[in-house]
Amino acid sequence: MEEKQFIKEILKKIQLADPIAFSGFASEYPICLQEKNENWLFPMMFEFYTNRIQNEYITSLLEELGLFMHNKYMECEMHEVIMIDKSLCINDSYVDSYVRKIQNAQNDNPQFKDIISSYRTKGISLALYEIPIIALNSIIFEFKEKEHPYILADIACTYIYGQKLEDGLSYLYRSTIMLSQFPNRFWNSDYGLAGAANTFRLLLLMCPKNHIELCRKIYRYYFVYLTKLACTTKDEIFQQEAYVNRASIELSTIARWVIPMHINPDLLYISDMYYAHYCNELASQISYASGWKYNMKSLTYYQHASIRPNSTGGYAEIEDKTYAEIVAEKHEQAKYIAFMFYSAICTGEETLTDNDIEILFKLLQNECRFNYKEIRKRVLNFKSYK
Repeated sequence: MEEKQFIKEILKKIQLADPIAFSGFASEYPICLQEKNENWLFPMMFEFYTNRIQNEYITSLLEELGLFMHNKYMECEMHEVIMIDKSLCINDSYVDSYVRKIQNAQNDNPQFKDIISSYRTKGISLALYEIPIIALNSIIFEFKEKEHPYILADIACTYIYGQKLEDGLSYLYRSTIMLSQFPNRFWNSDYGLAGAANTFRLLLLMCPKNHIELCRKIYRYYFVYLTKLACTTKDEIFQQEAYVNRASIELSTIARWVIPMHINPDLLYISDMYYAHYCNELASQISYASGWKYNMKSLTYYQHASIRPNSTGGYAEIEDKTYAEIVAEKHEQAKYIAFMFYSAICTGEETLTDNDIEILFKLLQNECRFNYKEIRKRVLNFKSYK
């Protein structure tokens, strides 16, 4: 039976069993009845009915629903990295409130910082929305008990891009500790995956490149979280950003140390840039409106094996496969790579251990104190600093 139909039938049985309670649930938790928030349905219903209604028949229906969801998840190959187990989702809807408060606290007019760019003809500017320190502290105090990677990584970002790198480290540390083991309680959360991706993005930027083993481990985590986010999120911006960020690390030097030798990271980049434009309707609009035109970046790399046009024939001459075949094949291969990384982390072979994390954050703390300009340049890459 189709999942949506099965869920509808279970909901109908629950409603018939106790119409008043169901009406109360629907009015109290309308957010989980929206299609884009369906991952919150099971945890919200289970919490509501088991803690407050305590109807054995309804509880058995919810257990049946949870088992059905879990079995559907287990049926899929490589489900760990490309699927969400809806029976293990958490109710982290409070993150919505955090996001709204941050957006309301931001200054209306952003400050633009020019970034050192690899493009000769196009400058890159980063729009930074400042938050008054009093407002930020108030929000941090309100959510201080909510140990969630999305909130922690976002606060860390606020400090880091405000050039207060050391102030962001404690939030980044708390997020990393929660995310280093697979699976974890945020493994089936949209916000959790987005927060994890942001956490390991910052760690990969901050980690000194001479600490190769730490960089390799961080890269693997980042690749896994980006892949799961791209495959599972219903948020169009999250999905596009996952493809953009995964493409960016596929062109990095470290990709050659981590991606299996028989796989060309350049071809993964070509595929991800294509999907950064075409993965959803909003992504295409953003790609055009921002001027980035990710589809053209993908095509340029295919035609010239470079981010810049040149006189070579690029991968169009090198590869036997067509552009469309490369895009499709590498899209699937990225899932395989993520699953391979996931498996290596789960077995302990490539796990970021507690000792690794302690070493990493001591390194970062020392750099912030004694080599601040170097870490600032590595992380922010601004053309100028105040």
